[in-house]
Amino acid sequence: MVEIDLHTHQHKSDSSIQILNIFAQDLPLPEDEYLYSAGLHPWHLGLVNREACLEAMDQAMDNKNLVAIGECGLDRSIATDFAVQEWYFRKQIELAEKHSKPLIIHSVRAFPELIHLKKEFKSNIPWIIHGFQANQPITLQLIRHNFYFSVGESLLTTLQKKEILTVIPLDHLFLESDDRDVSISTIYKLASQILNLREEMLRDIILTNFKQIFGIL
Repeated sequence: MVEIDLHTHQHKSDSSIQILNIFAQDLPLPEDEYLYSAGLHPWHLGLVNREACLEAMDQAMDNKNLVAIGECGLDRSIATDFAVQEWYFRKQIELAEKHSKPLIIHSVRAFPELIHLKKEFKSNIPWIIHGFQANQPITLQLIRHNFYFSVGESLLTTLQKKEILTVIPLDHLFLESDDRDVSISTIYKLASQILNLREEMLRDIILTNFKQIFGIL
């Protein structure tokens, strides 16, 4: 059964289906057959030509291998003015809406604002929070607002956090390797143990989610 790696920063030499993260400033996409997401990361706002990045993203949307916008989002742990972060996140939400692409979201201490924006946009596209590891009250709020969750090693190996995985609805769950030097098979093994599911069943559930969200395979 196929394993899905929803968000990774480096191509893994295994049989998984991977969505490779590419930063907007590194567009256009390589000429290969991998799947990509592209986004203007809040960490990079002070380092790049932001308008050129948005234009490059818009131009890249016709490429069939670009399947999502992101990672993009909001981060209260960095010095970049939060209003500036929100302005460029809004622009990327608009791009995602325009091209009917899911969002892969980086969020640090900004979940209330994220919920507010989703309600404001009345968005029907999938909003997927990558590297998710918030507490249970926040998780329940996000579930009520129909967010999707992509979980990686940092949640699955932290005793105080890993039980959050059992709160997430299985039909809104993805797994990822992110920027870690870890195989997606290891992530599936850890998650299946926490969820008390056979690995084959978990692979089938996430493959079904992937097909429904991305309409590919």
